[in-house]
Amino acid sequence: MRKLPFKPTRFALHRYLFLGGVYVSFLCMGTIAVEQTIASISTSENVGTAQSESEELEEPQSRPPKIITSYSLQIMGSFAVVEEYIQDEDYDAAEQMLEVIWNDEPELSRSEKAEVKYMSSRIAHIRQDVDATIELLEDVLEYRENISYEREEEILLRLTELHLSKEQNSKAHDRLNEWLDIVEEPKASELAFAGNLFVKIKSYSRAKEYLNRAIEQQQEQGADVDSRWTELLEYVESQLKASR
Repeated sequence: MRKLPFKPTRFALHRYLFLGGVYVSFLCMGTIAVEQTIASISTSENVGTAQSESEELEEPQSRPPKIITSYSLQIMGSFAVVEEYIQDEDYDAAEQMLEVIWNDEPELSRSEKAEVKYMSSRIAHIRQDVDATIELLEDVLEYRENISYEREEEILLRLTELHLSKEQNSKAHDRLNEWLDIVEEPKASELAFAGNLFVKIKSYSRAKEYLNRAIEQQQEQGADVDSRWTELLEYVESQLKASR
């Protein structure tokens, strides 16, 4: 484990960030994209950078606006250090830094608190600690009014697949329906992903609906339809026929 080169107080953090030459413009984490592969519901961890939430985001008018507050310069720098540790695969140091941020910053905004929990969930996911990942992502949703819709959609899909991995089908179904309630203009890959998840919980009618929508969207855009989508749709139709 890498030792932090200072006593991790808020003032030492500030000094380390600037004297250490760390550029403090916020390194955010990229939303983990839903892959077109629907044969498996596992999603690979993306240790990239995310959309900055330091400005008020313009949300579609059909959805209530979010209350996303600006990050302080010091907090942005602290998150940048955490990101550096994650990139270096020094997860103990990253967790230690997040603990420092959480405990030593009494004036964290709700958006900043959500980001701390989200970064912690990334580390838990990398370490393949499913229970911890679920708990931390659920914690993020306590601040759902203070995170972007894009982040909320990502978390709901991640929770859906994690609950399914633990055979918690009811919880998975609830989170998937929450995602469907808020998503606007979903991509074909997301529709297919939803269809695949409905197959996992044996909700074949809804699986057929979303797989058809995914295929139709690809066809309308003149793109090649993933053969796995059509194969899965054939399986769904066979299950529906057998149940009649």
